[in-house]
Amino acid sequence: MFNNLGISFLWMLLAYTVATLVVFIHMLISNKSFGVQNAKQAGTTFLKSPVYVKSRPYQVLYNVLIFPIFLWLYSKGIDTDNIKEFMLNTVIQWTILSIIIDYISWVLIPHKFRLTHKEFYIDYQPYITLIYVAIFVSHYIVGFFIS
Repeated sequence: MFNNLGISFLWMLLAYTVATLVVFIHMLISNKSFGVQNAKQAGTTFLKSPVYVKSRPYQVLYNVLIFPIFLWLYSKGIDTDNIKEFMLNTVIQWTILSIIIDYISWVLIPHKFRLTHKEFYIDYQPYITLIYVAIFVSHYIVGFFIS
């Protein structure tokens, strides 16, 4: 299960970064092109800003689309006898690593988008759970196309 953990982490981090950037681009386009208010314009916190609130359902969709692509690309470079077991082990790792990275980057490290424990784990429901489920089911999505 822990073979290629370093390279697996790099592929997960790349998928995570792309998904995060896509969400920020989505919010930027919503704000600039469609006039959806950001936190400053609405006079509220980032988590309660209209642009963020309206992007939450799409965040799950972006993860459902992005993580399987990166899992497929990663799996193409790995020689294994049991691709389904390999992908299952990989998405378990990726889901756990995503939970850890989320906690460190969105809750622990101070920045202007930082969230409290309650904001991230309670107020952000069901979206954060659905994002983790999306990462976990990536192996089913990839498996459907490569079987």
